[in-house]
Amino acid sequence: MKKFIPLAVSSKFGLCGLPLRADTYKTCSHGCKYCFSNDRKIMEFEKTLAIANIDYVKNKLNKIFNKKDYKKDNFLDSLIANKITWHCGGMSDPFQPSEKRFKCTEDLLNITNDYDISILFSTKGFNTYGASLLPNLHTFQLSITNVYNRTDIEPNVADIETRLKFFNSLKDKGFKVGIRVQPFIPNVTDIKIVEMFKYADYFTSEGLKLVPQNKKHKQYLINLLNLNREDFTQMGLLNLKPEIRERLYKPFISILNEYNIPYSLADNDMHHISSSTCCCGDVLIKKSTSFHTTNMVKKYGSNYTKDDLKIELKNSGFKECIAKNLFTSNRQEGLNTVEDFLLKRYDRKTSPFSPKFLTCNKCATCKKDKKDKKGKKGK
Repeated sequence: MKKFIPLAVSSKFGLCGLPLRADTYKTCSHGCKYCFSNDRKIMEFEKTLAIANIDYVKNKLNKIFNKKDYKKDNFLDSLIANKITWHCGGMSDPFQPSEKRFKCTEDLLNITNDYDISILFSTKGFNTYGASLLPNLHTFQLSITNVYNRTDIEPNVADIETRLKFFNSLKDKGFKVGIRVQPFIPNVTDIKIVEMFKYADYFTSEGLKLVPQNKKHKQYLINLLNLNREDFTQMGLLNLKPEIRERLYKPFISILNEYNIPYSLADNDMHHISSSTCCCGDVLIKKSTSFHTTNMVKKYGSNYTKDDLKIELKNSGFKECIAKNLFTSNRQEGLNTVEDFLLKRYDRKTSPFSPKFLTCNKCATCKKDKKDKKGKKGK
């Protein structure tokens, strides 16, 4: 069985408070039609499956915590040493059916639990297969896009009743469980998700994205969902236009407020619409970084300055960590550290790492906030 190194730092460290990513499998059996991280050849799943090299994790944690042997400019090692919560399942589901056979996630937990490593698990699954999960260390994000069992979109995902039962069982055992609506699918996703999972600890939503180079993937979803190419704008991937997403999210946010459920939008241009300092939800994590856009906007406002960013970078202890290896050569631009990368992009309106990229000055949510603030000052 082919093995891979399961720990990595996300190149989106300026956007997400949990840049330490862990995956226990490569490829996924769910076969979701909107997914751009696998080839969706479900029948070839077993042929292409790779599993995590758990010995790598064991040796890494022993070296950092027991031997105190690591370089502080190593981004991955520093995140681990500072006990930043791990995000497991960003690219491949840790509780997909393969877990029943290979037990990679269970093996990971048998090691990380000894070091009190906190982990947020993202899953479409409905079974943890006996893994040693602890409510004081582990939390969940259940990925839910609809309550209608749309097998034309998610062919191998368990039915919604089974997943609701899984949600309730986790809550009964004392785990904090969030719902991640990713992607939020036009003409499919609706507020019935909130009504069904109204006891969730947090909701995160992110809009539908299409891969422009994958014409088959792109056209299938456009036709299936009755959308038009003109509904999308290219931001690396094809994203639904901000005004369309805002219109879709409005009733969703309204009912979340009604149920008093905290939430955030994980779209890169809408991180300012959040009730937390981390897009994954403060309630679901032990510790996050502080220099990402959601926290910066929450702490300093939508027009946070370069000096504000420098303060957070300095206080974080990660500013001198090497980051150039996370990017292709044409994106490195001679930069080296985390601080170099973020400060260079601070003034770029086209960069999602810049506050100027946010739609704060365009969307109705921010316009209303500014109007309210102006009114209060007038009084």
